[in-house]
Amino acid sequence: MVADSFMQQLIASLARRTPVLDEPVPYSSGAADAKDSSRRGTRPVLLGEDRPDFERTLDEVLKADPPGRTEHLNAEQLRSMAITAQEAIVAKAAPEYAHYLEVREQAHSAHGSEAPTAGRASGAAVITVLAPVLLGTAAAIFLLVGYVLRMASPRIAADSSLITTGWLFAAGTVASVLVAMISLLLTALRNASVSPSYEGGAVTQEVAAARANWRQALRRRGLEPFLRDVRKAVNRGLDHDRAP
Repeated sequence: MVADSFMQQLIASLARRTPVLDEPVPYSSGAADAKDSSRRGTRPVLLGEDRPDFERTLDEVLKADPPGRTEHLNAEQLRSMAITAQEAIVAKAAPEYAHYLEVREQAHSAHGSEAPTAGRASGAAVITVLAPVLLGTAAAIFLLVGYVLRMASPRIAADSSLITTGWLFAAGTVASVLVAMISLLLTALRNASVSPSYEGGAVTQEVAAARANWRQALRRRGLEPFLRDVRKAVNRGLDHDRAP
């Protein structure tokens, strides 16, 4: 009973001590708002998209240093308490988190500006590929119908027009094939000369490095000290209550 009472008091204390903003500032879920809060000296707001990283880092810490059999808290209890004090823990790595948000926002902006250009390029490529197919199909139809009519009735004058039209479409097909080959060659040369894309370029590497740096700071300065202090406090408090 004493242990359960102490646990409830500790969890309630953590909940009461979960930090709030030093001044009332309206926050949304945007990365810019979380970054601005860090600049103003207020505690950063952990975005929903970053909570899985927080919990993943927490699980890694618990796995690396699991509670022993003689300890009064198990891993699930420690995990719940860390999530309760999430904002206080995240505040310990506020500079790294603000930098991570800034780099990620810049990368998203850069990727968004490249999207319209990529869309126009893909549309032109589709037209370039479809043109020879359509022209070739039309040429085959006109030539086939024209020669069939000529074989069926040499007196029909329409067959000559159909055959002539068919050969014109055939010439257009050859020309469009040449244009398509030249266009694909120029596209390949242009892609080889430009910088890597967002997904595989330096921007992505910078975002990944900032994310790894934040998670490391979150682990070293936030999660590990918090869990260590909680375990010591709980063990010391319960041992004191059980002492005769």
